[in-house]
Amino acid sequence: MHVNSSDLEIARSKASMTCTVLVVDDDSACRDEYCDAIENLGYTTKAAANAPDALHQIAETPDIGIVITDLEMPTIDGMSLLSEIANRFSPNRPIITLVLTGHSSLQVATKAMQVQATDLLSKPVSMEQLADALRRASAHYFAAAYRFQMRTLTKRSDPPDHRDRPTKQGHKPSKEELQTFTRMLLKFQHNKYKFFDPAVLTGPSWEILLDITDATLRGEAVPASSASATTHVPLSTALRHINGLVDAGLVRRWTDPKDKRRKLLMLEDHATVAMQRYLEAAWKLQPQGT
Repeated sequence: MHVNSSDLEIARSKASMTCTVLVVDDDSACRDEYCDAIENLGYTTKAAANAPDALHQIAETPDIGIVITDLEMPTIDGMSLLSEIANRFSPNRPIITLVLTGHSSLQVATKAMQVQATDLLSKPVSMEQLADALRRASAHYFAAAYRFQMRTLTKRSDPPDHRDRPTKQGHKPSKEELQTFTRMLLKFQHNKYKFFDPAVLTGPSWEILLDITDATLRGEAVPASSASATTHVPLSTALRHINGLVDAGLVRRWTDPKDKRRKLLMLEDHATVAMQRYLEAAWKLQPQGT
């Protein structure tokens, strides 16, 4: 794996405040290579030679938050490992999983998404691709960690036998307050149709558009696979909605010049302006103090 010095410095700056990355591969040379590359990006790593060892380390090491696994391993393959992680650990702690494969295909990508993998990396993986994937994984990890933290705080501040009582955090909303909140949600929903054609924003298209907007506002393109992963629909369905956004002239799509197998997405200029106006209008709809 070739390390570009400028890519390395950029990635290191983005890797701060991250969790431990577990690399799972039965090939010791590959395992060591990826661990070295990930550590050069500023992350802390651990390594496992097989799925049972990986599951043991995840159970014993709470700070493991990202798992990168090869698919082809003896006894328990990568897909089975991801399934075990999703079933045994994901309900109770944030764990983001990525897949390494030398034989990528739509079928492999679909299976990976079904077991909650957030990214599919095709070998050989460049340092830039690895850095981008880890940056996305870290963002997913900290968003999930925040949700788990809020869930824990809610449980602590609102025990089962006192759920109908006021707490220091707030109070149980009245019907009138719920009605006000419902009207605000409707305003958010209706407001977007002032800027975009309702026929285009069907199903998961809006989630995909928001994800692409987030990247565009950062001045970055987002891989189609990553934008698809923001939805809870099969990859083929998400890709159809991406096609719809492209056909509607809202999203620009092109082949990554550094990886011909990957498609990149970004908002068209006029769509960026429309989304900024929508977001500014939605921001003003928020009640004071939120």
